[in-house]
Amino acid sequence: METRIPEPRVGDLVHRITDDVKTLAHGELELAKLELEHSAKVAAADGAVVILGGIVALIGLGMLATAVAVVLAPVIPPLWLRLVIMAVIYIACGVIAAVIYSRRIKQAMPHLTIARDEATQTIVNIKAGLAR
Repeated sequence: METRIPEPRVGDLVHRITDDVKTLAHGELELAKLELEHSAKVAAADGAVVILGGIVALIGLGMLATAVAVVLAPVIPPLWLRLVIMAVIYIACGVIAAVIYSRRIKQAMPHLTIARDEATQTIVNIKAGLAR
């Protein structure tokens, strides 16, 4: 005796396909969200390290400026002149460092932008797919 498996109705198939699309869409959204969060966390951590390094370097520069001002006493007797010279030198160094690191940060930004754009495109594609 042969048992026949009833064939699914078209309505059941459409319902299953709709459920599968919803599951895939939810998974894609979750993946895009995780990628965006990861990129943001990496950028924030890199920024924090740059700020911490800047603070430590600033302390070191202050100590170095003091030492140089003391060492220059026999060559340049007025304290105010030694301090102005050191200030100009360190301001120039600070500007150079700021320019260099701002360029590095700008170069790192496309990674975050790409992740954001991919997440946005995924959402647009899912909405377009569900609207059909």
